[in-house]
Amino acid sequence: MNDRDYMRASIAGAIGALRKGDEQHALVLFGRLAGSAGMAVRQGVLELAEANVSMLRTLTGHQGDDELVFTVDDGGSIDDADPAQRATARILLALANEYPDDADIQLDIVADAPDPNATGQVFAYMMGWTLELIDLCDGTGYPVPGWLRPVVAGN
Repeated sequence: MNDRDYMRASIAGAIGALRKGDEQHALVLFGRLAGSAGMAVRQGVLELAEANVSMLRTLTGHQGDDELVFTVDDGGSIDDADPAQRATARILLALANEYPDDADIQLDIVADAPDPNATGQVFAYMMGWTLELIDLCDGTGYPVPGWLRPVVAGN
């Protein structure tokens, strides 16, 4: 199993554990991911973001060349969100609109933040999106990205 497959399997296993209410097992899997070599958390954010964009497009009927736009429900600005939430939204928007370099810039900003937990916070927010989108896809019969299918099949 290569590094990407291992990372995806760890993330999918943790998502599956969270969906079943087994937070302890999810933490073990996240711990293994965080302890693996390389840029696992950063890459994990990007993997989740790409999966989320795929699910958003599927759920909304957007095609790859359509612009995907998010709105803030309370009429506020994305700039009013906490830094990790803001970075998470901007990463999703960058990837959705095919600007992967902009997603990398957001991750660089987070990595350089004074808070050493900032990248982990972005990962957690991205995971929240993933959990919600998997539930939406599962509940409406839409497919999820292939590497996340065992999560849906396991419930």
